[in-house]
This record gives sequence, C-alpha cells and structure tokens, in this order.
Amino acid sequence: MPINDIRLSSHFKLKEFQCRCCGAVKIHPMLLEALERLRELWGNPIVITSGYRCADHNREVGGAKESRHTKGFAADVVCAASDQGHVSKLAREAGFDQVILYGVRNFIHLGVWPKG
Repeated sequence: MPINDIRLSSHFKLKEFQCRCCGAVKIHPMLLEALERLRELWGNPIVITSGYRCADHNREVGGAKESRHTKGFAADVVCAASDQGHVSKLAREAGFDQVILYGVRNFIHLGVWPKG
C-alpha cells in the first residue's frame, strides 16, 4: 500500500491532503467534515490541489505566514471560474468560514477554524 493511501471518509484519502514537497500531512476533522458536506451539496467530486503545507512549501508557494494550510485547516480545490459563485455559497452552507475565489486560476481556497 502506498504511503498515506488511507481512506479517511467516503470520498477522501489521506494522501490527497499531504504536503506536495515532503509528504507530511495534517488535517483537522472539521475540514474533512465540511468537504464531505460540500461534496454532497454540490453533487460533484472535489479535487484537492493543495491540502497541508509544511513551512518550507508554504514559503515556496508564497502562502501567508499563518496560513491555515500549515495547520490542517484549509484546502484548495478545483473549481471552474464560472462555478465559483455558486460553489462559494454552498461552501458557506457546508461550514467553511473562509472562502477565497481564484477566478481564472480555476480553484477555490476553503478554510475552517474551530470556534471557542
């Protein structure tokens, strides 16, 4: 079995969230739950392009110093520019408090943060 090839939920495996440079992975259960809810609401597969990022990789891609990616609270997902308005509304309904649209780059940043 390849490293991190572990099913976390009905639609996601651990390897989808791993850092692209080192393979390390962190994912908060809130993120996974919100992604599953979004998939149900949207009715389409969700492709993660960036999940967890180690500090080096986050710097390399120009991520914010305190990026939620570095803590396992965020994922970037493929979404056509034409669908981003609709999907962003569904994402909020699914429990994401951080939704950043990247238009013609065809992805959305989705983040959660525990309350309290």
